[in-house]
Amino acid sequence: MRTLCIDRLRVQASVGILDHELRSRQQLLITVEAQLPEAPTLPAGDDVHHVLDYAQLRDIAKEEAEGPHVNMLETLAGRIVNRLLALPDVGQARVRVVKPGIFPDCDGVAVEVIAQRASP
Repeated sequence: MRTLCIDRLRVQASVGILDHELRSRQQLLITVEAQLPEAPTLPAGDDVHHVLDYAQLRDIAKEEAEGPHVNMLETLAGRIVNRLLALPDVGQARVRVVKPGIFPDCDGVAVEVIAQRASP
């Protein structure tokens, strides 16, 4: 099995239900993991065409986060997970979305969603 990760991708997103969240974008940190259970230990060739490209994971997270307004982090994380599971060979996906600076006594709040591809 192989796991691909994008760690703490910084995006500006329109997310939340409070008045100030509806008026302006705010920074989110998104961590994405895609597990490829059938991936060999060593790719067939030392070339990006033999593996799932990290750029696809990044692009999916950015497109969802930087798109239209979303009320809840849970919705955003779920949408990203669903798109990751649609990629070839991805058997499980995990997405963690952190909204920093929400409370003065913690670094941020987070939602994490983990899902597996449905069996045929």
